[in-house]
Amino acid sequence: MGGMHRRPRTLLGLALGLAVALAVAGCGGDEEAAPSTSPTTATATATAVEAVIPSEDEKAAVLKAYADHWPVFDAFLSGRPPGDPADYFAGARLADLPRSVTDFAQKGLEIQGQATLDPGPVTITGNKASFTDCHLDSTTAVAKATGEVVIQPATAPQEVEVELLKSGGVWKVSSVVYGDQSCVQVRVRPR
Repeated sequence: MGGMHRRPRTLLGLALGLAVALAVAGCGGDEEAAPSTSPTTATATATAVEAVIPSEDEKAAVLKAYADHWPVFDAFLSGRPPGDPADYFAGARLADLPRSVTDFAQKGLEIQGQATLDPGPVTITGNKASFTDCHLDSTTAVAKATGEVVIQPATAPQEVEVELLKSGGVWKVSSVVYGDQSCVQVRVRPR
């Protein structure tokens, strides 16, 4: 079965029963007054019944994985990797990490401080989660040898589009894309 998920028989039965009920409601009696049910209506109804609404616990797990990934990301950039990057990152975030680590190492930089996160509502579809964060990156990049600040902290929060993938039951950050929009933080969470 690979990565396929089995649908609970009760949902499938409910969807089929609902489709049959809709079809029966359109049959018999006065043909002119009876509403008709098209295959599209039955399909749309069955699809709506099969949709899964993520729990608040699952959304909280996504936000925790996102918040927890920042100190790990900073540790990799600073030359203190806590383990295998694939344990923490996926997708583009994992693919881009070696280039960023090499760049920081060649420049002799490390990250200091922490940013403030303010993630918005989480959308989960299958094994993919996404949301927009209002991110104030108050971290600095300093020269390891001298302590000189090479990259100043941001002065205003910025919108960040975030995606995570669930792999082996674990949410991993797969994409962090900084936008051009500034934003206003409502909930303040240090990373």
